[in-house]
Amino acid sequence: MDTNEQAVIDYLEKNRENITETCSELVRKQSINPNYPGIDADAVLGGETECNELLAELFESIGCEIDLWEAAPRRHNLVGTLKGQGGGQSLALNGHVDTVPITQPEAWRYKSPLSGAIEDGRIWGRGSCDMKGGLTAQFWAAKAIVNCGIKLNGDLLLQSVLGEETMDHEIGTSNVVHRGHRADAGIVTEPTAPPDSLNVVPITPGMLWMALTVRGKASHASVRSELVRAGGRGSAIGVNAIEKGVILLQALQRLEEHWGQSKTHPLFKPGHFTIHPGVITGGPEGILVPFLFSEFCTIEYSIWYPPQERGERVRQEIEEYVLAASQLDPWLKDNPPHFDWKLHWPPAQTDVDHPVVETMLKADSAVRRDPSHVGSPESRIHGFCAVCDAAFLNAQGIPSVIYGPGSVFVAHSVDEHVEIEELIQSSKGLAVAAMRWCGVAGD
Repeated sequence: MDTNEQAVIDYLEKNRENITETCSELVRKQSINPNYPGIDADAVLGGETECNELLAELFESIGCEIDLWEAAPRRHNLVGTLKGQGGGQSLALNGHVDTVPITQPEAWRYKSPLSGAIEDGRIWGRGSCDMKGGLTAQFWAAKAIVNCGIKLNGDLLLQSVLGEETMDHEIGTSNVVHRGHRADAGIVTEPTAPPDSLNVVPITPGMLWMALTVRGKASHASVRSELVRAGGRGSAIGVNAIEKGVILLQALQRLEEHWGQSKTHPLFKPGHFTIHPGVITGGPEGILVPFLFSEFCTIEYSIWYPPQERGERVRQEIEEYVLAASQLDPWLKDNPPHFDWKLHWPPAQTDVDHPVVETMLKADSAVRRDPSHVGSPESRIHGFCAVCDAAFLNAQGIPSVIYGPGSVFVAHSVDEHVEIEELIQSSKGLAVAAMRWCGVAGD
C-alpha cells in the first residue's frame, strides 16, 4: 500500500464519528419512494429531494460539480462530479436515495423508524442499510481523497438516484446516464451481505413479479357441504376461489422444490432461486365477508431466477407448470387461472475477471485491518441476493460491481440498521478503489 492510500485510510479512521453522524443525519430525513404500492404519495413526496439537497451541499463542499435536477415532480436526482486531471479512467459510485415504506412504526427501537440512533455499534432506522450507509460511504471516500490533497486523473462521479425500490430506473439510474453522466465503470454501494460483510458482487439474479388469479362461483356458505362432501353437487352449486388458489400455490411450491436442484449458479448459495408467494387476496367481489363462497383469489409472487436464464423462458416455465397442474382439477381445467406479469427486473452480469471487479476486490483486501478476514480473493466474490441498479448501468454499457455496507437480512425490516464498522471499512475500500481505478496524478 502506497503513502497516498495509507493517508486516506488514516483520515477515514480518524473521522469515524463524523462518518457515522453523516449517515445518521440522512436516516433522519424520510425519503420513501412515493410510487410504492399503497403509499400516500403526497405525504412523502419531497423527502428524496431533501436528502439529495443535503448530499448536494456535502458534495459541493469537496469541490464537486453539482447537477441536481427534477426527474419527476418534486423528485430530484443528484450527481456530484469530482473532475480529474485528465488521462485516467472515470468511475461512478452509484446509490439510490429512495427507501421502502415504514411498517409497524410502534415496533421499532426508540419508537421511531427514523431515529438515526447510534447505539451498539450500529446506526438504526429506515434506509440505514438500504442504502444511506452506501451513500455515506461514497461521499466520505471522495472527501478523504480531496482532504488528503490527492488529485485523481479520471473523473469520480457520486450518484444518488431515484426510483430503485420500484424499478423506476427511467427516472433514476437510466435517467442519470441519459443525461450524460457516464463513466468507464461503476460501483453500486448496495449492502452486499450475506454471506459475509462487504462481499464483492459482480452478478445479480433476475426477478419477476407475477399475480396469479383464480375465479370462483358464489353461493351461500351454509351449503359448503355440497363442495366438500362425497355425493355433493360441487361446482353446480358453487366454487371457493381461495381453495382453488391454494391448489395452485401448492403446485408452485412443488416447482420451487424442483428449482432447488435444477436452478443453480456457482456464485449463489444452493437453493437461492425461489418462487415467493408474498401477497394473497380473495373473497366475494366487493364484500369481504365469509358468508358466501369466494369469487376470486389472487396470489402475488416474486420469482427469483438465475442470471444465465432469460426472463421470458422462466415466465413460460411457470405458466406451463401452473396450467398443467390446473388440468388435474375439473374446475380449473375449464376455468384456467389468469397470469398478470407486473414487473421484470433483469439480472446484472459483469465478468468476474473484469478489471473493475479485480480493482474492488484488491482494494477491499488492502484495507481490511484483521488478517483473519482477508482469506482468498475468491471467497468474497458472491452473487447478490436481491436485484439492484447495476442491471441498468450494465445495460448502458457501464460494467459494474456491487460493494457496500449492510446486510440484505435487515434491509426492509423492522429495526433496519447498518454496522458502523462496515460503514468505515467500505468508505476505505471505495476510496482505495477510486484511486486505483481513476489513477492518482503524479504517480
